[in-house]
Amino acid sequence: MAALLAVQAAQAQVTIETKQEGVNTKIEVLSGLYALSQGVGQSQGRIVMYRTRESARLEGATSIFVNGQYHTSLIPDGFNFLCLDTGEVEVGARQYRVGGKARDQYDTVTATRLLKGQTQYLLVTEDEGRPVLKPVSVEQASKDLKQSRLQVHTVSRVTQAQDCKVDSVAAPAQAAVMQPQDQYVLMVDVLFAFAKSDMAGLTHQGQATIDEMVSRIQTKYERIDRIHLVGHTDPLGSAAINDRLAKERADTVRQYIERTMKIPGRLTSEGRSFKELVKTGCERVATARAIACNQPNRRVVAEITGVKR
Repeated sequence: MAALLAVQAAQAQVTIETKQEGVNTKIEVLSGLYALSQGVGQSQGRIVMYRTRESARLEGATSIFVNGQYHTSLIPDGFNFLCLDTGEVEVGARQYRVGGKARDQYDTVTATRLLKGQTQYLLVTEDEGRPVLKPVSVEQASKDLKQSRLQVHTVSRVTQAQDCKVDSVAAPAQAAVMQPQDQYVLMVDVLFAFAKSDMAGLTHQGQATIDEMVSRIQTKYERIDRIHLVGHTDPLGSAAINDRLAKERADTVRQYIERTMKIPGRLTSEGRSFKELVKTGCERVATARAIACNQPNRRVVAEITGVKR
């Protein structure tokens, strides 16, 4: 991995030099130019993920995970792909830098629904130092991928991957992306007792607030495909503590919904710590004034995907 990250971001190299001796002196990172047909077998869907040189501000490699399993690590001008059964797919992205500490959590997650005989194109973009997989059109992908080369230095671990079947007739439409239709913001100061994040710390008022939110969603939506819960914290305290609190609070809300209600769609959760503050300018010292100022930042956001009535 360290060898991979030594590649200069502004130039897509076919091989890289390492500090090892013998056959590993050079490692092939990028292979042939992009040459995939647009058509794919009618019994499966395909995902093409890629980076352009515009993402060079993301230092290092962007590791891609499909349904929780590692698939590839992309550098600028690199692409990779895989074919799967049709249906819902989660694609996670995590950035790794030289000398950085390996992390278990994704930076971002993109949900998509693969349709028969269609290809979904995901472009790695940068958002406040984090990699984001952005769905793009066939037209944009075709233009971007002209100078892209296949990323070949790692082996995919996706057990659901299939051999891609070439279809003689390309599907004109792009796979449908599951974009959230609504967001509901639940304030942590209402949900949990101070500094708590587990089920025991969930207050009676917090339970009632979650119950009301789910009732509104069920009334508003004819079909619920997914409720994704995202935990956010304020910037007070250490990064490690905030990472834990954000994830645990989102997980607890998810677990409460799972235990008390029947939701036909999928329930997922993640924590984003204080990476997406809605209020800035508060004091960074944990005083009573700073805690009160940061109240809007302490929240769990429910992102709803489905079909409205």
